[in-house]
Amino acid sequence: MATKIESPLGDYIKQIKRFALLTAEEERELGTKIRAAADSETSLVNGELGVADHENLQRDASEARDRMIQANLRLVISVAKNFRKRGLPMEDLVNEGNVGLVNAVDRFDPTIGSRFSTYASYWIDQAIRRAVQNATQMIHIPSYLMEQIGNMRLALRKLEEELGRPPSMNELAEHMGVSARKAGAVAQAIRACACPTQMGTDEDGTPVTASLPDTRTPPPFEAVFNESDADFVHRMLKRITEREARVLELRYGLHNGKRMTLKEIGEEVGLTRERVRQIEKEAKRKLEEYINEAL
Repeated sequence: MATKIESPLGDYIKQIKRFALLTAEEERELGTKIRAAADSETSLVNGELGVADHENLQRDASEARDRMIQANLRLVISVAKNFRKRGLPMEDLVNEGNVGLVNAVDRFDPTIGSRFSTYASYWIDQAIRRAVQNATQMIHIPSYLMEQIGNMRLALRKLEEELGRPPSMNELAEHMGVSARKAGAVAQAIRACACPTQMGTDEDGTPVTASLPDTRTPPPFEAVFNESDADFVHRMLKRITEREARVLELRYGLHNGKRMTLKEIGEEVGLTRERVRQIEKEAKRKLEEYINEAL
């Protein structure tokens, strides 16, 4: 299987080597054309530029943009290598890095005096880093939910000091001024979504989940809020189609712990890699909506 995954990438690397690298002067010239096209939109609206001149600028910018991207595809490979063995195959890392490269080309200011590779490396790194982070969690946690998590963290500390023990979910809810159902949903979302460190820790680096009430032996009246992560995920998967659930199960190894690439899933279910990616994206969107409804 490793050969199947690496072969297309090897062919890709051979193809991009035919694109010549750019000198600093060439980067400035191409960057200037791209910026001029972006600025021409305003000039056209204000009547300072004719339609024909605007179209010429756009055409030149399109060619310059393609040249900048092609000349830096090898840079993406170089940056992507730093993220191997992080949960995503090299092919996916390169694809995400290319997205960052495109953003860098569109944002590059040739007047700053630095080489484009220096500027682009940041955008490529960030694009890949986000993809790796998203691959480690099943559902993205919205920013507003992180505020609820922070509030719960503060409530936990205060109540533990007052009670001398971890508070129950009902006690947490009363202290936070929310319903027990909402407090339980926040706690379930934290556990089920496996918040990354930078989003799920307090100032001292302590994971939020470390301070959540112990739900292994809950009181009978609170049992409804103390379902296991597996049960929570299982219920969520019932909210989407069988095909969407199947894709997520294979993508995140929900049954046997083995994650599969988009290509492998496509071979398993008889779909193209791109179609699998679309199904995964739609399934995640639906699951996020379900969590929002729970809140």
